[in-house]
Amino acid sequence: MSGGIEKASFEDEIAGFLKFKRDMGFKYVKEEGLLRLFSLFCSDRGWDGPDLTEEIVEAWCAKRPHEPERGGGGRTSRVTLIRQFGLYLSALGRNVHFPMNVAHNMSRRSRFVAYVFTRDEMSRIFEASDRICPHRCSTMHLVLPTLLRLLYSSGTRISETLSVKMKDVDLENGAVRMENAKNGKVRLVALSDTMADVLREFCSILHPDPKPGDYLFCNVAGGRYSNQTIYNRFRSVLMDAGIPHGGRGAGPRVHDIRHTFSCHVLMRASEAGEDVMALLPVLSEYLGHESARETGVYLRMTAEVYPDVMELVERACSRVIPEVSGDEQSAY
Repeated sequence: MSGGIEKASFEDEIAGFLKFKRDMGFKYVKEEGLLRLFSLFCSDRGWDGPDLTEEIVEAWCAKRPHEPERGGGGRTSRVTLIRQFGLYLSALGRNVHFPMNVAHNMSRRSRFVAYVFTRDEMSRIFEASDRICPHRCSTMHLVLPTLLRLLYSSGTRISETLSVKMKDVDLENGAVRMENAKNGKVRLVALSDTMADVLREFCSILHPDPKPGDYLFCNVAGGRYSNQTIYNRFRSVLMDAGIPHGGRGAGPRVHDIRHTFSCHVLMRASEAGEDVMALLPVLSEYLGHESARETGVYLRMTAEVYPDVMELVERACSRVIPEVSGDEQSAY
């Protein structure tokens, strides 16, 4: 740039990327510092884009002497950030080389694959939960059958669902407000007529005189059930339903009901001859995802469980939807 200060490599792109992320609610403070270092790294090598080439990306992501793999100052942070920046540049039409996500390779749980229940398995899960014996010192026999049905019919996350209070429940219109959703989002979840009826009956028994601050799925003391308590009881339900569990860390997990909801929605749309790709933005908004790309992961998962959808996935999404397994799946 003649007559002025020369711009740093990818200066405008980095500024746009930071604004994009912050508009979505991310702070991106440390990440900004890393991106400035990446800009200097590129400038030192005389590279100013417009593309992210394999040479520059692999040089940036190479492990440095005495650098840990994980942690705030580890290699994983640099690789993950450059993948995110690459996705942004790719959306701008740039050619991008994506490095391997070392977080997957390093994770102790990286071999975990999300479980998608069949429709028959979900029916058996509901039947098994209905067989939980009542106990005067527990509300579990009321809570778990209703909770599992709500998770499956709405696709909500277990943590946000257990945090719902009576002030968030609209029994008249059949809706539940999720205030403790991921990334600080607040969203309204519409209930099917059947689920709304189930919830009304549940509340008439457990909350005959409801107060706004009462937890919807409260324990006998009126407190919030922990995720772990629900998970432990869920494992018992799986056993009673004849669905094998792989042991600690292997699943199926309660969170897999969310995966199952999404996959079954897409499967029903495919069976009805609807445009599955047109459904993705709607499902993305309903699930509280940051983008339809996140929701697209479910297309691949659906195809893995229902092989007749594989051709649709490969034709419509093979270049858009990444291969996902392990810890990353739990983010959805």
